[in-house]
Amino acid sequence: MRCRVIRNDRFRRNGRPKSAVPVSMRTSLRSMSIAVVWTATMIASVPAGAQQATRWIDFTFLDARKILMPAEINGQDVMVQIIDGSETSYIDKDFATSLGLHPETGAGSKGTVSVQVRLGDVNVPNVKALPVNMGAKRSSAIFQPFTLADDLFNAFAVEIDFTHHRIALHDPATVTKPAGAIEIPLVRGLEARTVPVSIEGASPVPFEVFLGDPVPLTVYQPYYEAHRLLEHRPTSIRLGGGLGARPQEPVATLARARFAGVDFANVPAVFPSNAVRGDSSDKVSGNIGLQLLSRFNLIIDYTHDRLYAVLDPAALHAPFPKDRLGLYFTRHDDQLTVLFVSPGGPAEKAGLKVGDTVTAINHKAVQEWPSSDLANLPFAGAGTSVTFTIAGGGIKEVKESDYF
Repeated sequence: MRCRVIRNDRFRRNGRPKSAVPVSMRTSLRSMSIAVVWTATMIASVPAGAQQATRWIDFTFLDARKILMPAEINGQDVMVQIIDGSETSYIDKDFATSLGLHPETGAGSKGTVSVQVRLGDVNVPNVKALPVNMGAKRSSAIFQPFTLADDLFNAFAVEIDFTHHRIALHDPATVTKPAGAIEIPLVRGLEARTVPVSIEGASPVPFEVFLGDPVPLTVYQPYYEAHRLLEHRPTSIRLGGGLGARPQEPVATLARARFAGVDFANVPAVFPSNAVRGDSSDKVSGNIGLQLLSRFNLIIDYTHDRLYAVLDPAALHAPFPKDRLGLYFTRHDDQLTVLFVSPGGPAEKAGLKVGDTVTAINHKAVQEWPSSDLANLPFAGAGTSVTFTIAGGGIKEVKESDYF
């Protein structure tokens, strides 16, 4: 969300939109085809009639912020985002209307629609989706009018191979522990499954597993206040986003976080208030998102309340992507409008202000910048210079640097 087109990419697990979070700079788009590679190492013989999909399905890891898979929704080929921790999936309102789908009525219906979802060789059973304004357009480079949530994880043990950007769906009865894997209990929390995470060497506490959140770690207010995590360290404010209001949230860098037996250093984190989170409970201390989870290959097995994690050795010491601009804007074809400037950040120090209109970046017109390149802009190395041409206000040069 920093210095980029604002996108709707995160949802509350109780059915309301949840604020968006920072993302990393990966932009390569993987193949969307279905590969016929068998996952023999993790599958025993499958009973006749069991739900199964033993072939790998390639996914697109869009800017390391979304898992996007090719799918059929009511027979139409689209891309779907895969998240967990939500009882309800989501469908773009206009897309639902085009399919002739109308919200169910009656007690307990929650305004959802029944949707037929097919991934690779299998159908995902009993999918209920809530129509929301996702802003999906068929003219977009990637048409993603659907977000598939726990309907998928309730039906299958989901294996996510982040190393090769592919997913396999297994009959939970056939899954065994892979070589080198850590088995972690998935504990049913308030709304989602949790795993133990240790922050700054403290005792492990429950963090929700959330594939819909790109940020490595989000720490909830009851925990960060009790442990004074925002004291005596550089902090700033980021602008959230999503389908509703865009809240302002503190950001800081944790010196140490431990998950699945692995210590990670210098982990950027978000610290939302209870009001932004939509909950004040202290039963869950935060959530763990894609930029940390993607350093492992995972099998998420709801049926047996367990998660298998195999660390990718190449990812162990890789630095986490970190915003070094502190600039948020929205795009209107040939210009960008600044929505928020992080206090103490490089953009503020360079004199950029809310309401500024940017017509060019590095002397290249805004319309010539692909969205993915704009998304990458804040995550360049410290010392990188970025030049913004301001309508009626000359040029502002920002030198990227760590500010939290």
